[in-house]
Amino acid sequence: MKKNSREFYKTRYILHVLPTIYPVDRLTVDQNAKRLRDIDYMQKKKAYEKAYGKKLIYDFDYDDIAGYVKE
Repeated sequence: MKKNSREFYKTRYILHVLPTIYPVDRLTVDQNAKRLRDIDYMQKKKAYEKAYGKKLIYDFDYDDIAGYVKE
C-alpha cells in the first residue's frame, strides 16, 4: 500500500448499489416509513458486514478510518 501522507495510505472506493425498495400501497404513510427504514437498515448492515468481513458494531475503532496508518 502506498502512503498518501505520513498518516494515511492511499484509498480507493467501491460503489455498492443496493436493491431498490418501494412503499406498499395498502399501508399507511407511517407504516411505510417504518417498513422502508427497517429494510434500508438491514440492506446497509448486510452490505457492511459482507464488505468488511465483520459484524457491525458502533464502538469506534481506528480501523474504521479509511487508510489510517497506525504507529
